[in-house]
Amino acid sequence: MPARSRPGGETAREAVVALYEEHYDGLARLARLLVRDPSTAEDVVQDAFVRLYGAWGRVREPEKAPAYLRTTVVNLARGRHRRQVIADRFRPERAPDAVSAEEVAVDLESQRQVIAALDRLSARQRECVVLRHYAGLSESEIAAVAGCSIGSVRTHVKRGMAALEVQLAVHAVGAKESA
Repeated sequence: MPARSRPGGETAREAVVALYEEHYDGLARLARLLVRDPSTAEDVVQDAFVRLYGAWGRVREPEKAPAYLRTTVVNLARGRHRRQVIADRFRPERAPDAVSAEEVAVDLESQRQVIAALDRLSARQRECVVLRHYAGLSESEIAAVAGCSIGSVRTHVKRGMAALEVQLAVHAVGAKESA
């Protein structure tokens, strides 16, 4: 780039280099506090010096250049922050980790075992267990749906769960022995 000189004989390049050597560290610390990321802070400070160099022909009072740089750093940091807030607002949510094929197969096999065990219960026990543990109904709600007393619901749920535990435990033991 051609050097642009100022009335004192100092070129824009010389002036900005002198300002860089004197003020870079302080401006970088300021930017780090504003943007909280060292590499972004360095970019902000570099951009401020580039803008000063580009505007050097319009600088009337070179002694005010450090204040111009500070203001530019603050404004650039503000702009980066605004852009980051907007980017975060519209960033798609991270997709959940995919379940492995083995996990799906194990889950399906477990579901099959539970369904098979439910099928071996009496109709009333199956009804009460499913309404209690799958539908999440209270004992009084189950009694109203099933058309029986709350005592009967308690008995059917208790016996059904005991039978399921036995059936699923037997299947788990059998699975361990075959493995």
